[in-house]
Amino acid sequence: MHYKFALIASTVFILSACGGSGSDDTPTVNGNKIPILSVADIPSELSKGQTIELTATASDKDGTITSVVWQQTQGPELISGPLEAVTTSVTLLNAQSYKPVNYAFSVTATDNEGASSVKTLSFIARNNMDEISAARLLHQATMGPKFSEIQNAQGLSEQQWLDKQIALPINYHRDYLVKLNDDDDFKYISRIDAWWKAVMQSDDQLRQRVAFALSEILVVSDENSALRGQPEGMITYYDLLLKHAFGNYRDLLEDVTLSPIMGTYLSHLGNEKADDTLNIRPDENYAREVMQLFTIGLEELNLDGSAKLDAQGNTIATYGQVEIEGFARVFTGWTFADSETFKRKSRDYIKPMEAFDEYHSSKQKTLLNGEVIPQGYAAEESLQIALDNLFNHQNVAPFITKQLIQRLITSNPTPQYVERVANVFIDNGAGVRGDLAAVVKAIYLDDEARHFGSVLNYQGKIKEPILKTVQFWRNLDAKSPAGYYKTWNLINSYGQGPMQSASVFNFFRPDYQTAALRNKGIVAPELQIANDATLIGTMNALYASLVWSTAEARSDLNSNSIYIYVQDDMNVLEKNGVSALLAQYNTLYFAGAMSSDTRQALLDLDAYFNEEQYRERVSYLLYMIAISPEFNVQY
Repeated sequence: MHYKFALIASTVFILSACGGSGSDDTPTVNGNKIPILSVADIPSELSKGQTIELTATASDKDGTITSVVWQQTQGPELISGPLEAVTTSVTLLNAQSYKPVNYAFSVTATDNEGASSVKTLSFIARNNMDEISAARLLHQATMGPKFSEIQNAQGLSEQQWLDKQIALPINYHRDYLVKLNDDDDFKYISRIDAWWKAVMQSDDQLRQRVAFALSEILVVSDENSALRGQPEGMITYYDLLLKHAFGNYRDLLEDVTLSPIMGTYLSHLGNEKADDTLNIRPDENYAREVMQLFTIGLEELNLDGSAKLDAQGNTIATYGQVEIEGFARVFTGWTFADSETFKRKSRDYIKPMEAFDEYHSSKQKTLLNGEVIPQGYAAEESLQIALDNLFNHQNVAPFITKQLIQRLITSNPTPQYVERVANVFIDNGAGVRGDLAAVVKAIYLDDEARHFGSVLNYQGKIKEPILKTVQFWRNLDAKSPAGYYKTWNLINSYGQGPMQSASVFNFFRPDYQTAALRNKGIVAPELQIANDATLIGTMNALYASLVWSTAEARSDLNSNSIYIYVQDDMNVLEKNGVSALLAQYNTLYFAGAMSSDTRQALLDLDAYFNEEQYRERVSYLLYMIAISPEFNVQY
């Protein structure tokens, strides 16, 4: 590959010896003082495409400087071979890749006796995001970006934005949980209200987005279950996803396993050892799902997520009934924390479950890959061994990382993309397995995610219905005068709601295909809930929100109704015209991908209204954007 660079070398100056008297601690070589050399400081991080000057100052106390030579020691070639110059100007390559580039240069000053001094400079060159690249990243990495957030991200590199997000304090949903309507205790709607407040108001948007993705992998639900009456427990479960979103998957797996919410949902809370006389058998529910859904899947996988095949070309099962029974025994003896006895339960849905060893099966337990827990091990020991066994299985890296890629970036990642991220799960570069912060960064910083040299034929993913509303509501400051978000019928409107799936298999399966997609060999998980009822419900909900519920259209606001506020958009339309507003919408809602056909359709719609109908024009433009095909795909 040939690189272009700007290079301006100044004339080499021969510097004379400096006079003076007094003590001198300049190092000498065979009685000859070595040159005194210094270099001008360079920032440790620079922008790709930036032009900088490499400047050296050299002097010699007992002779003259005969040469000052710069040489590049690391990075794409900007200086070809040794270059005699005191100052040289170089332009850092503006390569189309998110990856930072490490540069290093050395400069050597030599005197008339042949003595020399050497100094080095090193720095990193990163991309600075423009408006469109910032919008694309934030569409993927937030619950739906505000225009101000896109603007604030400009000038940062993708990695800098991710690092800043990962470093932010956690906005736990528990902090938003309040009692509504003067209730004596928290109700189901309190949890939903807290979810809306947290995802809309929190600045740790990357963490909120990753936790939402994890909630669709490590699934619990209070839809049509006894957990509907446990809003504090449910929100505590969501908060543990937030806590571990950038932590270690092994720690997350343990907290999920010991959550009384998960224990209730998948029935390993109160699970007892076998007792033939009472016809008691260990419950196998969690044993199955922790393998099938939370760690390894049903089939042995290659690192790129593809299925391994035996000599006959058949897939290879990851586990069988023996392993199910082994793990079922592991998950016996656990119940609510602070229970008086195993049978007299505290019903504490907040604290992690605790073990009663007398109810734990001490029988031998066969785990994955032939590992065995010998007879006699207690509940806590068995649990730690079993979770390590699951965590270290070769399937976990491709199985979990592929699902995270699907939830965050694209429904159809290439095998190479999956393998690259799976390798980071296996080793974060410092020998640590399961580092989710490293995994998340690898997912977002991959060339396929950033659309640099992508080989994908089918980029992106269908947007989840509820996330579309989150984005509009975040941008348009949606709120009720009372400050609450009472949204009772999310499933009817969107086919989904936070922790409201009909089963542990989530709202949609990661391998879901419509009939039309089977021939193309691609999947579109979100289309599993795109039935007639959901599509109509979502369109109606968006119309009600964006057209009927604009605060500017009303003189009297209902205290519990949720309104959007479009005055800022009206101001842009009035002062700068529809083209300026659509340019802003192109960035905000399409990440720069609005087609000319869509733009023309929006202009045609706007032409139906009188010019001074600013509120109506904005509302209907927003609604048409909401139902447009291009907005409904995250590229």
